Amino acid sequence: MGLKKLTNIAFLTYGLPILVMLSAIGIGLSPLLQKYPELIIGITYDLTLTAPLLFLVLAVKSNVPKIRAIPIFILGTIIASYILPINDQHHLILIRTYALPIVEVTAFVIVVLNMLKVIKKFKSIDNNDFYFVAKKSGEELFGKSKFGAFMTSEITMFYYAVFSWKRRKAKANEFTNYKESGSIALSGGIIMVVLIETFVIHTLLIEWSVITAWIFTISSLYTALLIFAHIKALLKRPSILTEHQLVLKNGLLADIFINLSEIEKIEYCNKELHHEKLRVGNLELPKESTDHTIALYFNSPQTIEKMYGFTEECDILLLQIDNRHRFLEEVKEAINKSPK
Repeated sequence: MGLKKLTNIAFLTYGLPILVMLSAIGIGLSPLLQKYPELIIGITYDLTLTAPLLFLVLAVKSNVPKIRAIPIFILGTIIASYILPINDQHHLILIRTYALPIVEVTAFVIVVLNMLKVIKKFKSIDNNDFYFVAKKSGEELFGKSKFGAFMTSEITMFYYAVFSWKRRKAKANEFTNYKESGSIALSGGIIMVVLIETFVIHTLLIEWSVITAWIFTISSLYTALLIFAHIKALLKRPSILTEHQLVLKNGLLADIFINLSEIEKIEYCNKELHHEKLRVGNLELPKESTDHTIALYFNSPQTIEKMYGFTEECDILLLQIDNRHRFLEEVKEAINKSPK
């Protein structure tokens, strides 16, 4: 009964603001707007203020993250810009001029404060995986959503690229996957290519369009920063074998949490596998996926968790791991000891 009530509250939290926005859009696109132009003011404030404020009020009594009012406000502002006559957007211009910057700054401050909170929490607990702590904290703040996954990915990328410099020693139950695969050399080479091409293309584009040149340059530098963060995450995030679980990680690209009881068999693999009925997955980029050394077969489909909230189901997992002989023997031993 409590769960049903909670579901109803969450439905109302989203449903009523959406109803307000749909009503405003309906009136804005109807002939009523031409007959009663004074409705423009109501439509403007319904889309930009009433809907997000209503969401905030309703979110107080639900588990819906309140920060989602910001995308609702931005969406309402964009819709109003399209459906209202250009010459009658005086109030909308005021909102874009004064309210929108405040909302953007507020969103930035919230993200930064929570990033610092995550870093502080990470340092205060016995967990060497910042990505895992950030993901859990992101779910508490933003909920389990694509937006939350995106924000978590951005925070962790920034952390590994800028803050994570301290070396860590690998424990007995940890395994790396970059020493024998050449992943770091490949990623470093990609960064060099991106930087060189960015300089050349920026020089060419700036003669045609300064804005386009800088958009391309910023996007390229962001890509280089992301790859650099991935390299550092490879060094800091080893795979872990516990008494009941195998946690496989590949930098910032992908993770998978496998209960040992779900592993049907594990064996060496020196070539790419293809199966008609079973789905074959891996944790690497396509160009990295031709040099696997281990194949894991599962009793039931497993979920690979990738960046920005993307997931992939697999029945067989191809894996590149350093010291594959020790890995295979220790996993087999752990499976035999694990309760069925």
